[in-house]
Amino acid sequence: MTSFGSLFKVLGRSRFRLVNKIILAELAVIAVTLLWSLATHGIGDGELIGVTAAWSAPAIWITFIMLSIENEHVYTRDTYRLIPIGETQLYLSNLVTTFVMFIYFGFVQFVLYMITAAAENSYLTQLLAQMSGPDYSTLEAAKIAGGVLLMALAIFIMGWATISLVHLAVSATNNFLPNVSRRAVDVVLYIIVIYLVTRVAMFMLHEFNNLGGILSGGQQTQFLINIAGVLVVALVESVINVFLLKKWVETIPN
Repeated sequence: MTSFGSLFKVLGRSRFRLVNKIILAELAVIAVTLLWSLATHGIGDGELIGVTAAWSAPAIWITFIMLSIENEHVYTRDTYRLIPIGETQLYLSNLVTTFVMFIYFGFVQFVLYMITAAAENSYLTQLLAQMSGPDYSTLEAAKIAGGVLLMALAIFIMGWATISLVHLAVSATNNFLPNVSRRAVDVVLYIIVIYLVTRVAMFMLHEFNNLGGILSGGQQTQFLINIAGVLVVALVESVINVFLLKKWVETIPN
């Protein structure tokens, strides 16, 4: 049987290259944007960190989408499904690899933010001094930042589990339907997915809007329960995914 570590290395190698390509493309776009600004009107205060943040947001979603595609290929390709390993271990290895590569991408974004923030230190200091709002202590600010990070990671994990659930459910359903009926079922399932994704997005925005009040108001337990709830949903979906892999999902020849 193939070990978890061996499969992690195999899956991680291609995804590491993929993430690096996205990072290089992001850096190239940031550089071109700044060079254009320099050539036309010069780089103003705050523009360095502003451009970095502006291109970082789409890069995060592109990385999430591309890793999701890589994630789903594992479940329906002979190359991976014929590896001597149990479905549970295959699913966990695949999800953990995707999560680790996403963390790696996030760490690179953090480094970029730190570099640009250091370069724009005086501008940011002035900007923060002019801003009005709740006066958070360093500890409270750290709690809020940590809460945002934990909730975001939990939602991304649930996102991958949900995408896999839809993909595997569609694949399993197609095995029992004639070709004519498959498209209709696929459309219905994808409509359900869009609805679920919209609900998750609304929940995420609601939690982020209330995050400052929850953490500074001593309601950390409630927020942690919300995060745990997201992870429980991801766990339930993962159990269903493994069941579908074991029973009904067929592979596609390479």
